[in-house]
Amino acid sequence: MVRIPLSVSAAAVLALVASPALAQSVGKCSYNSIAQQWPNPTIVHFDTGRTVIHPDDAKKIAEAARLAKDHYIQQICVSGFADKQGDVNGNMKLSLARGRAVAGLLQKNGADPRTIMINPNGEPGGSFGGGSASLANQADRRVEIRFTK
Repeated sequence: MVRIPLSVSAAAVLALVASPALAQSVGKCSYNSIAQQWPNPTIVHFDTGRTVIHPDDAKKIAEAARLAKDHYIQQICVSGFADKQGDVNGNMKLSLARGRAVAGLLQKNGADPRTIMINPNGEPGGSFGGGSASLANQADRRVEIRFTK
């Protein structure tokens, strides 16, 4: 059995953690004056219970990645939501999975993964849009992309 000194193991772990190829972070986004320059989020809609990104939305995500690169954005907030169908815990996981799907496509289109913060919200407090419950549910199944720093 080969023993690796603890200092070597710790250094290897730190090297992995500091690697720029790591995935995005999950947590709350912070806002500053840059967020005011892009007050309207890019919105990506999803089908019930799904995380599949539609081709038209993939184009919007690619454009957001291009803008983030061109303007040296320091934080891209990817906020996932789910409608009120299903249970609360499942919807929180679904909103996280939707956020990760969008963040992955942002990264694939050149956005720096260190700038991406995934903010799962689960079910929103109220309906996103007006109108019928069906339209409100459809509007709640979304991810918002905002430039926040």
